[in-house]
Amino acid sequence: MTYYGQVERLQFQLDFFSEQNTKFTDNTTLQIINDGYNDGGLFETIVQSYPNLNIKAYEATTDVGFNNHGARNLLMLESETNWNMLMDIDVLLNKKLFANMMTAKLNKKMFYCFKVEFDHPDNPEDYDNLDIDPKKILKYQAHPNTWLITKPCFWTGGGYDIEFTGMRHGDAEFFLSLDKDTYDYELFHPDIKKTMAIHVRKPNRNRSYLNQATEHVKTLTRTVDFVKKRNEDKERKHKKRLVTFPWKRII
Repeated sequence: MTYYGQVERLQFQLDFFSEQNTKFTDNTTLQIINDGYNDGGLFETIVQSYPNLNIKAYEATTDVGFNNHGARNLLMLESETNWNMLMDIDVLLNKKLFANMMTAKLNKKMFYCFKVEFDHPDNPEDYDNLDIDPKKILKYQAHPNTWLITKPCFWTGGGYDIEFTGMRHGDAEFFLSLDKDTYDYELFHPDIKKTMAIHVRKPNRNRSYLNQATEHVKTLTRTVDFVKKRNEDKERKHKKRLVTFPWKRII
């Protein structure tokens, strides 16, 4: 997960994971990176207050702009496990998901996405009891950047392209870069009638370029123009520039 000043979301996630059974907490490592937000050491204090969790925490020592792509590359480079789950800090997972994950027979030639309900109202604590309404099935769709994926699969396209630093929407580029001839993808437990996760979509108001709607439009327009220009370059290769921002490990 990537953190940028979302204290409430960070604490909610760590509380959620710490409530899981010891089979999960003893066999799982949570990797979290502060993407350059200066909170006076609050991030470090929070992640150190959960001794029952195996946490590896990092900090970008320079704020280089929206950097979720480079942050994910760093976490995958530092990961010591084959299977890894990539998720945003504002995606809230169903508790039953972990029971399924711990017992599921995962195919190493697959990577998995998750059914997500978008734009759920506040009070997300009730999400475990939500049922999918067949009449509103379109609300539940694969989240574009929540993945259960192996390290070899992740790196088939060079990881995330950090030319998207400062811009959103690099997830589509990452997905397109994966080797679909070797790896296939599917929904994780598509037969489960409970929603697997909820995207609360709390906008990150700490990013200066998102403070004003007009600035967000400019950023989006810049991204679209950037992607269009790159797609028109038939000789372009996905750049394997893994991590170029300064960082340090906290715990």
